[in-house]
Amino acid sequence: MEFREVLFKVPASEFDRVSVEVFEAGALGVEILSEGNEVLFKAFFRGNSKLSDGLKAFLVSESLLKERDWNEEWKKHFRPLRITERIWVAPSWEKGKFVEPEGSLVLYIYPGRGFGTGTHETTQLVIELIEETLNPGDSFLDVGTGSGILSILSKRLGAQKVVACDIQEGIEEEFFKNCSLNGVSEITFIEGSVDRVSGTFDLVVANIEKHLLLPLLEGIYERTGKRAIFSGILTSQREEFLEELKKVGFKPLSERCKGEWMAFLCEK
Repeated sequence: MEFREVLFKVPASEFDRVSVEVFEAGALGVEILSEGNEVLFKAFFRGNSKLSDGLKAFLVSESLLKERDWNEEWKKHFRPLRITERIWVAPSWEKGKFVEPEGSLVLYIYPGRGFGTGTHETTQLVIELIEETLNPGDSFLDVGTGSGILSILSKRLGAQKVVACDIQEGIEEEFFKNCSLNGVSEITFIEGSVDRVSGTFDLVVANIEKHLLLPLLEGIYERTGKRAIFSGILTSQREEFLEELKKVGFKPLSERCKGEWMAFLCEK
C-alpha cells in the first residue's frame, strides 16, 4: 500500500474551508507545519490523491511514501513514553519486553492508521484530563476514537460503559487489535459519528481538529450527562472555540496547553 504526502500553503482566512475540502478529497489526516498570514500544512492520502482544481491552486509539492517506510520510522521514534506520573504509552512491539514501573498503567498501541499513539500533544493533554476527571463506574463516550487509546484508558481506569465511534472506514479492526493488546473488552464500537450514538454519558471526549469538531458540538452536548473534554484546538483558535462551546451550552471549567495545542474540560 502506498501513501502520498501533499504539501499545501493557503491564506489563513482560507484554511478552514480548504482543510475541509482536503478531507472530502480523502485525506487520512493533516499536519500543520506553520501558521501566520499563511498556513503551511501536510495532508496524507492513501494511493493517488485526486485533487480538485481548487485544491491544486494551493499545492506546493507531492511525494510518495510506502507503508514499510512508515513502519520503520515508527520503530525508530516510537518508544515507551511517560505521559503522567502513572500512565505510560508504549508501542505494541514492546509488550513483554518493556519493564513496567511499579504501580504504572501502560497502554500498548499499534501505530496504524488510527490517530492516537500518545506521541501527539493533544492525546497527552486528554490522557491527563481523563485521569483527573473519570471516576470508576462512569460511562464514557469517545468521539473520533482512532486507535482507541482513550477508550482503552477509560476502561483501564474503571469506566463501566464505554462506547467509541469513528467515521474512518476500516478502523474497527485496528481498534479491537489495540483493545486485545491491552486486555480490555466490553467496549462498543460504532462506525459513524456521534449522531449514531444513543443515550448520555458521564464523560464524553473528542480529540478532533477544530474544523471537524465544530459541527459535532451540538450532538456531543446532547450525549453529555456531566462533563466533556475537547482537544485538537490550536492556541490561536482558543477564543473562537470558547465562543462556540458557550453557544451550545457548555461551561468551560479548565483549560491547558502543550506546545501549540489546547485541551478544555467542560460541564453541561
